[in-house]
Amino acid sequence: MSFGLQVRKANGAISYSSDSVTWNQVGFFQVSGNGSVSYDFPALAGREVLTAQVMIDAPPLTRRAIAHTITVTGTTVTASGGSENTYVLVMMR
Repeated sequence: MSFGLQVRKANGAISYSSDSVTWNQVGFFQVSGNGSVSYDFPALAGREVLTAQVMIDAPPLTRRAIAHTITVTGTTVTASGGSENTYVLVMMR
């Protein structure tokens, strides 16, 4: 099943497919420092998944800042264990 964009030539052959070329944003969520959240993204089924996280505030200078651990199990993305407020971006191709 394809969720991406396909551009076809006049003869029907695919000339561009976002499924194999680009990463597509699926979701975006926030997780609090010392918190844990899980979200289900059905579109991730059978897809290659990439996540990125960005701390909302500048890292503290007085203690160690720990990034969240991001896990993907099937179509569920979980963020936990980090010490800082963080945004998590979920992408697929």
